Amino acid sequence: MAAFCALSEAHFAHAFRASFGVAPHEWIVARRIERAAQLLRDRRSPPLDEVARATGHASASHLVRRFKSAWGMTPGQYRAATRG
Repeated sequence: MAAFCALSEAHFAHAFRASFGVAPHEWIVARRIERAAQLLRDRRSPPLDEVARATGHASASHLVRRFKSAWGMTPGQYRAATRG
């Protein structure tokens, strides 16, 4: 992203954090988790390993760790809670 903006990596990271309040990597991780939550709310949601792949996670367990850290519950718990 820094090269696309014609900035050094350090300058880009500093400017990004000043604008968004988080580092670029943290922002990307948050968007991936938000997308996973969106997929999990859908009644036709694919299995967890497919949600993980679709959101850029290395595995379902990787998604579970990050999701639990962000939401305080596992994707399975979230899915059950949002599907009523």
